[in-house]
Amino acid sequence: MDISEFKNKKVWAVVGNIHNKDKFAYKIYKFLKDKGYTVYPVDPTGKNVDGEKTYTSLLELPEVPESVNMVINPVKGIEYLNQIHQLDIKYLWFQPGAESMELVERALANNINVVYNKCVLIEF
Repeated sequence: MDISEFKNKKVWAVVGNIHNKDKFAYKIYKFLKDKGYTVYPVDPTGKNVDGEKTYTSLLELPEVPESVNMVINPVKGIEYLNQIHQLDIKYLWFQPGAESMELVERALANNINVVYNKCVLIEF
């Protein structure tokens, strides 16, 4: 998958424990925001971050993101993969440790462009 296609997507959702500033989900969320992307924090806990509302589901977002960055245990990832499919999102990035081959194969089978085993913080 050509990573430059992901860089051109301006509206992202980051899924993970974003409320915890020590976690990569927060670091990626902040990094993308600082680069000028529109980024929606999707945190299963629903805890706000930096005074901003977080969402517990991609289905709650005020707009459909062009790309989703998964920074969550693959066991929980299946729920979000189903939401990605439901919303017809075509770009999905699994941070290292957030992917499983089952999730990657399911995404590819649904014609979703997938990156895995690469970190947004390094590739961008």
